Amino acid sequence: MTTSDRTVVITGGTSGLGHECARTLAEDPRWTVVITGRDADRARAIAAPIGARAAALDLGSLASVAHFAAALRHEGLPPLRALVCNAGLQFTRRSYTEDGVEATFGVNHLGHLALVRALSDDLTGPARIVFVSSGTHDPDQRTGMPDPLSATTRELAYPMAATESDQRDGRRRYSTSKLTNVQTAYELARRLEPRGITVNAFDPGLMPGTRLARDAGKVGQLLWRTAARALIALPGVHTPRTSGADLAWLVTDPAVTEVTGRYFVGRTERPSSAASYNLEAQHALYTDSIELLDELAAGAVHPEHS
Repeated sequence: MTTSDRTVVITGGTSGLGHECARTLAEDPRWTVVITGRDADRARAIAAPIGARAAALDLGSLASVAHFAAALRHEGLPPLRALVCNAGLQFTRRSYTEDGVEATFGVNHLGHLALVRALSDDLTGPARIVFVSSGTHDPDQRTGMPDPLSATTRELAYPMAATESDQRDGRRRYSTSKLTNVQTAYELARRLEPRGITVNAFDPGLMPGTRLARDAGKVGQLLWRTAARALIALPGVHTPRTSGADLAWLVTDPAVTEVTGRYFVGRTERPSSAASYNLEAQHALYTDSIELLDELAAGAVHPEHS
């Protein structure tokens, strides 16, 4: 009988891509799979049938991130060998996290960076971190999404009033957050490589039927769940199960054991956007985000949200 000797944490593992990735990994008895969700009871109910564990985690709350990391440590699980930063939200109206940060940036980028930081000492090499990004981060891919914003970390965290419709502003902030995911993956890849930890970005492709449009109006949600699924027959469009298996491959396959600082579309390495390779932008995003996290942890409140 094979006994688990490694642990993987998957954020947003209660549905869609994260759940399918967890399902695939849980089939291997060597892995202890931990999925996260904002509602602990719901997460446990979803995790149990696939043989996974569950824990509460709200990436929009730095206190929740710290509590999750401490609780995970207390569980006494096998060594942490993989972290999948998958959870992502898209808002159709301006929203803010518990800490007063614009919610798309706060959850999709800042919360995940805080989680990586909180679990950094627990990751045991050889280990892997995967940031789930999206083709929407690249204007050249013509996904139909607005181009990412060109803005500083502070401007993304504490934006001025929107200059376009709430829905378009929300979509632009989503594509921007997916760019920050790639930039963060590349910066962390250089920083963590000496410790035997690889960091890559993953693009699952378009997956109609997921909960990404949960904040849209009733009509938008209905179209995303139903009519949009007809797109599955088109090239580059995938089911969550297919992309979940691809994501699990990037977490476990020996072929990519030493591959780091790369962008994968499914199981194929491809170039990311031109902007994502800007070393100065990567460094500034990382250092400014760490500084912001430290300020928030110390209780600093931006004047606009005091």
